[in-house]
Amino acid sequence: MPYAIEVKKGQEYWFCTCGKSGTGLCNGSHEGSDRSPSQFVAEKDDTVYICGCGHSFDSPFCDGTHKTLQGS
Repeated sequence: MPYAIEVKKGQEYWFCTCGKSGTGLCNGSHEGSDRSPSQFVAEKDDTVYICGCGHSFDSPFCDGTHKTLQGS
């Protein structure tokens, strides 16, 4: 399932791409893996949806791929 993240215009965020953080924001859980967090600077105040399954083709953003995975 995706994580809804409230972002503020002009602020920098580091989004999780490994799926291990549990929040959508990087917490360093990727260390030792082949994944790196994705930097994002918000262009406007908004809610963005970050992939929580690690399979999005639009990473780090959710593209709905989780709906096609077994067990979802």
